[in-house]
Amino acid sequence: MSRGFCFSLEPVHAGSLEQDVRSIELNDRCASRSGWSPGIHLCSVRDTLIILLFGSLLAGCGGTGPRRGTGPGEPLDTLTYRNELDRAKDALRTGRNAEVERIVRPIVQAAQGAPPLRKQGFHALSMLGQVLQRRSQPDSALACYEQVLLNAELARDTFWIGAAWTNIGVAREIQGDYPGALQAGLNALRWKELLGDSLSIARVLHNMSVLQWRRDSMDQALAFLQRSLAIKRQLDPEAVASGLNGLGVLLIEAGRYDSALAVLRESLLLEDSLGEGADREMQISNIGLAYERAGELDSAVFHYQQSLREARAHGNSEVEVRALYGLGDVRRAQGRLQEALPLLDSSLAVATRIGSLEDMKEAHLSLATLHEKMADPEAALEHFRDYHALNDSLMNESTRGEMAELQLRFDTEHKDRENAALRAAEELASLRADRNRWTAIGIGVLAIAIAVSGWAMVQRSRQRAREREAELEQEALRLQMDPHFLFNALNTVPGLYAGGDVATANDHVAHLSRFLRLVLETSRRRTIPLQQEIQLVEHYLRISANRKPGSFSWELKVMPYVQAERIAVPPMLIQPVVENAIEHGFSGVVHGHLSILVDRAGGVLHVEVRDNGIGRSAAAKRPSRRNGTSLGMDLVRKRIALFDRATSLSEAVQVRDLKDDNGAAQGTVVTLRLRVIPLTEHAALGDR
Repeated sequence: MSRGFCFSLEPVHAGSLEQDVRSIELNDRCASRSGWSPGIHLCSVRDTLIILLFGSLLAGCGGTGPRRGTGPGEPLDTLTYRNELDRAKDALRTGRNAEVERIVRPIVQAAQGAPPLRKQGFHALSMLGQVLQRRSQPDSALACYEQVLLNAELARDTFWIGAAWTNIGVAREIQGDYPGALQAGLNALRWKELLGDSLSIARVLHNMSVLQWRRDSMDQALAFLQRSLAIKRQLDPEAVASGLNGLGVLLIEAGRYDSALAVLRESLLLEDSLGEGADREMQISNIGLAYERAGELDSAVFHYQQSLREARAHGNSEVEVRALYGLGDVRRAQGRLQEALPLLDSSLAVATRIGSLEDMKEAHLSLATLHEKMADPEAALEHFRDYHALNDSLMNESTRGEMAELQLRFDTEHKDRENAALRAAEELASLRADRNRWTAIGIGVLAIAIAVSGWAMVQRSRQRAREREAELEQEALRLQMDPHFLFNALNTVPGLYAGGDVATANDHVAHLSRFLRLVLETSRRRTIPLQQEIQLVEHYLRISANRKPGSFSWELKVMPYVQAERIAVPPMLIQPVVENAIEHGFSGVVHGHLSILVDRAGGVLHVEVRDNGIGRSAAAKRPSRRNGTSLGMDLVRKRIALFDRATSLSEAVQVRDLKDDNGAAQGTVVTLRLRVIPLTEHAALGDR
C-alpha cells in the first residue's frame, strides 16, 4: 500500500424523520420475507446483564442530561428529538463536533428505558461514536457502536444492526484490526443487502474498497468503489465527494496523477458546494500528495500547508499527521533537511497520541530516510527497526486470521473425509457379508447404471452441442456491432481538446474507456447482470451526448424493485435500441429526448425505449450507413431468443409509432420483453 493517502471510511446512520420511517418499513419487509434473520438471538439473562454493564459506559458514550418526557403522564416528544438529531447531523457534516456532543448526549440519556425513543437513541449514540472517533478515541467510539449493535439485536431492528456493523468496521480499521474490520464489513453488507438498503450498501462498499486498498488489491478496491459511486450518483449526491476522493487515491496509486488531480478537484468542489465540509482537508491533502508524486514540490507544499491548517482547525488528527509527514517528505526532497526533521517528529508524536499504527509506521519510515540522508546511521537504523516491527505486527495480525480460517476449513474437511472413509468401510464390510445373496441383484443394477450413464452422456453431449451452437451464433451476432461508433467517438476527442473544453474532453475519454472496458468484459460472457448492461448504456449515452452537444437529452430510470444486480440478461441488449433511436430517430430533429424505463411485472422484465424523433417511416427514407433500424431490432430479437427460448421473436421486441391527432409522427416506442431469470440459474453457462 502506498503511503500518505487520506482515504476516508464512511459511517452509516439514519439521518431524519423520513429515514426512521424508512427503516421501520425495511424491518417489516425483511421480517415478512424471511421470518427472522440469522445472527439475531432472543434476550437471555446474559444479555440483560450485558445491558446493565453497558449502562456504566454512558459516562463515556452517553453522558448525562435531562430526561425529557419520561415522567408519569408526560408524553415523549419524539418529533423534537428528531429535529434535534437533524441539527446534530448538519453540525457533524460541517465539523462542529462540540455542538454535536452537546445535542446527542441528553438524547442518549433520555432514550434509556424509553422504547418510543429507541431509534433516536441509536442515532444519537452512533453520532456520538463518530465524534469520539474524530477525536482519536477509537476505543470509546467502538464501545458506543457495540452498544448500538447489542440494543439493536435485542430490539430486532435490522436496519440498525447493519448500521452498527458498518460503524464497528470503521472503528476497527482505524485501530489497525483489518481482519476484524473486514468481518464487520461483510456482516454489514449481508444485512444491508437483505434489507435492500442501497444508500447504506454504497457506504459499506466504500469501506470495503478501503480495506482492499490497504491489502494492495487494487482491482477489488476499484470494483467496490465503482459500485459505490454508481449508487451514490443516483441516490445520494451529497456522498459523491467522498467517493471521488477515494477514486483520486486509487488513481494516485496507479500513477495517473493528472487524472487524480482532476478527480480530487471535482471532489473538493462538491464538498465546498455543500458548505464548510469537515472532510475538505482530506481532499486538499491528497491533492498535495498528487503534486508530490508528480514532482511539483512547490504546489505540494502549498496544499499540504493548507490541509494542515484546516485539519488542526477541525481537530482532524488523522489528516494532520499525514499532512505533517507529507510536508516533511517534500522538504527532504527539496534538500531542506533541518525543516523536515521537526515536521516528521511532530507527525510521529501525533500518530503515537492517536494510536494509529499505520501512521506511526509511515512516520518511522520517513524519519529513517531523513536521518539516512542527514548522515545519522544510528537514528536511521532505530527508525527502520521500529518501522519493520510495526509493519510485521500489522501483517502478522492479518495473517493469523487467514491462517486460523484455513486451519478451521482444513480440520472440517479432514473430519468429513474420515467420516466418509469410515462409512465406506462399513458399507464394504456389509457388501462382502451379503455378496452371495446380492450378486445377481448387483449385476442387474450395474447393467441399469451403465445404461443410465450412457443415456446421460448422450444427453450431455447434445446439450453441449446446443450450447456451443448458441455461443457461436451469439458471437456471430456480436461481430455485426457497428465499428463506426468507435471511430466517431475517438474523432470527437481532438475536437474537444482543440476547443478548450478540457472538462468535457476528460469526461468523454473517461466514459469511452469505461464503455470499451465493459464491452470487452461482457464479450467474454453469455450472460451479465442487468445492472452492468444499464451502466454500459449510460456510458454510451454520455459519449453520444458529448459527440453531439445539445442535440438531445435523455433520462434513464430503473424501478427500485427490479433488483437489476440479480437479474441475468444477454450482453449488449439495450444498447442497439438506444443507438437506433439516436442515429435514426433524431436525424433532423433540433432537440430530441430519449427516455429509458426498466420495469418488472411479476416474472417478466420490461425495457421501454421512447424517443420523440421523426418516426420509422421518415427514418427509412433517409440515407444511412446501416440498413435502417431493422438490423438492430433483428439483433435484439435473436439475442433474446437465444437467451430465453420460451419467448417468441414477435413477443421479444415490439415497436410502436407515436402520432398526434393529425397523424403526424411524434416518435417511436420500442418495448423489450423477456422472462426474469436470476443470475444463479445462468451461472452454469459460465464464461466462454
